[in-house]
Amino acid sequence: MPTASTITVAQETSYPWDGDVAITVRTAAPAKFDLMLRIPGWCPKHAIKVNGKPFAAPVAKGYAKIRRMWSDGDRVELSLAMPIQRVAAHPRVAEDSGRVALQRGPLVYCLEQCDNTAFVRSIALPDKAKLAARFDKKLFGGTVVIEGDALAPAAAGWKGKLYQPASAAQLKPVKFKAIPYCLWDNREAGPMTVWLPRA
Repeated sequence: MPTASTITVAQETSYPWDGDVAITVRTAAPAKFDLMLRIPGWCPKHAIKVNGKPFAAPVAKGYAKIRRMWSDGDRVELSLAMPIQRVAAHPRVAEDSGRVALQRGPLVYCLEQCDNTAFVRSIALPDKAKLAARFDKKLFGGTVVIEGDALAPAAAGWKGKLYQPASAAQLKPVKFKAIPYCLWDNREAGPMTVWLPRA
């Protein structure tokens, strides 16, 4: 049985921008051991292939276990689904009641004013609004942004008024763009929000 020092693994991935991870095993001689792959709690679905063939690995305590006799050059492909998810806060978090945050993979997103024409703290997200993830290679050297349709208060009827009947306040469709929260406040000063009112 080879010692641990004679076994290496090489990983290739664009994570966290996509959920595809490839691992190549290098071993001086065939060796039997468990390869443990982390399956994050945010991931609703995953798939594993070993040398191009689907592999049903049992998952326990957040890890998929691949137990086999490994040979030099064996390749494992892990695919983690990364749908855009609306996340709600615990009901006791009053400030976020009736609001949702956007998450894709391990990243939470936010709306910065410099990316949006409507005031970001007034943007509401309809439950059925279509959302799309897009890789923007020019932003911060390359990052995935989330774009979609939302609603924001119309300016008409507010001139000179601080309040007016709710029935007179109109909402208009707007486009919005969200970036990973970890990247905000790196371009220009302005409002930012994570939690969006549901509409």
